[in-house]
Amino acid sequence: MTEQVLKHQVFWICVILCTVFGAIYSTILSLTHGIFDVFPFLYFLPIIIFVYLYPHRGVMFSVLLSAVYMSLVYYYGLSDPRLIAVSTAWFVIFVTIGVVTSSFAVGVREGERKYQRIFENSQAGIFTFDCRTLLIKEMNEKCACMLKFESKDLLERDLSTILPESADRDHFLSHLRSKSLSGEVELVFHAIDGAMRHFLVTATMVPKYTAICSAIDITERKIAEKVIQKAREDLEIRVRERTTELMKANEVLKAEIQERKRFEDAIQLANRKLNTLSSITRHDILNQITALVMYLSLAHEITTDPAVSNHLDKIEQITQLIQKQIRFTRDYQNIGTAAPHWQNVRFTIDNAVTDLHLGGVALEVDLDDLEVYADMLLEKVIYNLVDNSLRHAEKLTRIRFYYRQDEKGVALICEDNGTGIPQHAKEKIFRREYYRNTGYGLFLVTEILSITGLSIQETGEPGKGARFEILVPPGFFRFGNQRREI
Repeated sequence: MTEQVLKHQVFWICVILCTVFGAIYSTILSLTHGIFDVFPFLYFLPIIIFVYLYPHRGVMFSVLLSAVYMSLVYYYGLSDPRLIAVSTAWFVIFVTIGVVTSSFAVGVREGERKYQRIFENSQAGIFTFDCRTLLIKEMNEKCACMLKFESKDLLERDLSTILPESADRDHFLSHLRSKSLSGEVELVFHAIDGAMRHFLVTATMVPKYTAICSAIDITERKIAEKVIQKAREDLEIRVRERTTELMKANEVLKAEIQERKRFEDAIQLANRKLNTLSSITRHDILNQITALVMYLSLAHEITTDPAVSNHLDKIEQITQLIQKQIRFTRDYQNIGTAAPHWQNVRFTIDNAVTDLHLGGVALEVDLDDLEVYADMLLEKVIYNLVDNSLRHAEKLTRIRFYYRQDEKGVALICEDNGTGIPQHAKEKIFRREYYRNTGYGLFLVTEILSITGLSIQETGEPGKGARFEILVPPGFFRFGNQRREI
C-alpha cells in the first residue's frame, strides 16, 4: 500500500469518526435541552460516507449507528412515548438508507473494478487527459510500455510529453473539443528515447472535459508500407527500363525480319527463275531424248547386224535411265520451295490416293484428328508409300494407316499384308541408287520428311507384310483443336 493511499484512508476514517461523534454529541445535547426534530438528520452523513468507502460493511455500520441512536433516545427520552415512536421510525429509516446506499455503492464499485480491469488488461493502449489543461490523468501499462515509460511517471504530465505539438495534434484536439471527431486518427507519438511511434487513435469526450483515447501502435505497419512502396517504385522503374530495352530490341528484330524477308523474297524469286529455267531445260532434254528413242527404233528396224543391235539395246537402256533421272529432278526440285505447315493426315491420305487404282485392296485409316507439321509434299510421301505397296506387295488385300504415341513423339504407321521386304533390303530401299520400276520414290520420301525433322524406317517382318513408320518428334504433331502434345 502506497503512502498516498494510506493517507487517503486515514483522512476518511477521521472524517467518519468526526461525523459519528458529531451526531452523537448533537443527539445528547438536543435531548438534554428539549430539541427533538433536527439531530436525527445528522446521522445521514456518517452512514453515506461509510457506505461509499466500505459498501460491503455499510448495512452493519448503519445498524450499529442506528442502535446507538436508539440507545441514546431511550436513555434520555424514555418518559416521552411520542419520542420513542419517532426514534423507532428513524431507526428503520437509517437501516433502510444503509441497505439501499450499500447496494448502490456495491454496484458502483463493481462498475469501477470492471472498468479498471478493462483499462489495465486491454491489448490497446488507453490514456485519458483533461482537454482544458492537457494534463494526462490515467494511462494503462500497455500504452506506457509502447512508449517505454512507466505509467506513474506520466500522470499529471503535459500531453506534449508524449504527443508533441504539430498540425495533426491541433487538428485532433480541435475536433475533439468540438465533439466532431469521428473514426480513427493517425498521430505521431514520441517515446522516452525520442523514437517516433505511429499510433492509430480513437477518442471520445466524457463529462468534466475528460478525453478517453484508445491507441494502437501501427509503426511496424508503416515501416512495412514504406518498404513495399519503395519496392513497388523500384519495380516500376525496372519494368520501364526493361520495357524500353524490349522496345529497342523489338525495333531491331523488326528491322532484321524485314531484311530477312527481303532476302527470302529475293531467294524465292531466284528459285522461281531457276525452276523455270530447269523446267524449260528439262522439257527440251526430254524432247531430244524422245527424238533419240525414235531414231533408235528406226535404227533397230534397218540393221541386221546382231552386234549393232546389241549396241543399240544398250544405248536405249542408257537413254531410258537418263529419262528417269530427268523426271526425278522434276519431282525433287519442288522439295522445300514452300514453307511447311500443319496438315491433317487423314485428309492428306484421302487426297493422295485419289489418283491411285486400289482395285480390291482395302484402305483403312485410324488416325483420329492427328495433324503433323511437314513440307507441303507430304501428300507425295503418302502417295509413294501406297504406290510402293500396290506395285511390289504380292497377294496384297489391305493397307492400313494408324499411329502410336509415346514419350518420344508419334509414329505414323503405314502397314500392308503383302509379302514384305527382305531383311537385306530394309536399309537400301531409302537410298537414291536403289530403285525398281519408278526409281527414286522412297529416297524422295526421306528427303521430304527430313525438312521438318521427321524420319522414316521399315519395321515389317518379311513374309508378313511391309510396315513403314514415320517418326514425328514432340512439337511437330497435335490433335485437332485440342492441340494435345506430350
